[in-house]
Amino acid sequence: MTLPFIDLQAQRLRLGGKIEAAVQEAVVGGAWVMGPQVRQFEADLAAFGQAKHALGCANGTDALALPLMAWGVGRGDAVFVPSFTFAATAEVVPWFDAEPVFIDVDATTYNMDPAHLEAAIEATLKEGRLKPRVVIAVDLFGQPADYPAIKAICDKHGLKLISDSAQGFGCTINGEHPLKWADITTTSFFPAKPLGCYGDGGAVLTNDDDLAQLIDSIRVHGKAVAIDLKDKAFDHDPKYLNMRIGLNSRLDTIQAAVLIEKL
Repeated sequence: MTLPFIDLQAQRLRLGGKIEAAVQEAVVGGAWVMGPQVRQFEADLAAFGQAKHALGCANGTDALALPLMAWGVGRGDAVFVPSFTFAATAEVVPWFDAEPVFIDVDATTYNMDPAHLEAAIEATLKEGRLKPRVVIAVDLFGQPADYPAIKAICDKHGLKLISDSAQGFGCTINGEHPLKWADITTTSFFPAKPLGCYGDGGAVLTNDDDLAQLIDSIRVHGKAVAIDLKDKAFDHDPKYLNMRIGLNSRLDTIQAAVLIEKL
């Protein structure tokens, strides 16, 4: 007897009726991009992930790129990533002319080894070619990275910390989600992930109000958000004010409808 590594159809059959009804409601509603189901799912996801803000996006790779864009990561910057992870974790770094620095993983968990992270940061500083900026830890096989140790290293060196939780979304340390330590948590809703939709999708979670606004702007072509409009008046709809370079990275309403039921 052959058992599939991931049985997506078993989950579909168990939840099928609810999901099919939710998809049909979204189709009939007609708000197929950033519709009300997206807002509901973001609220539900934030509550589940112990976050002030959750913002959907097109996929888990964009979810990693969005905070790097918001923080202005670029040429001459070092982003520290585990050497054992899906390609997307490191792939996004050269998008912005920054360089990934690969960190060994712990032999027990296969997650980032804090001791080697510390050594790699020190070596990067000593070399002087790159400026350490960000650490991207990964929650692999459902296991959280050692966030208390990694966070202490980030604080010591003034680095931002991303929790790439695409392969472990929902994991906790003593009941606390990775966002307790990370500046931002990212996840993917690729169908085979712990929380998967019926296509592509992703999200970021953060407790930083200003960062959430910036990412909301960047995911929709750099649109104007509240921090851009403060103390300003315009004689036309600010919807079409594009304040910064952005992406087209929105979560489809139909996928949000699926995810509401699966969450």
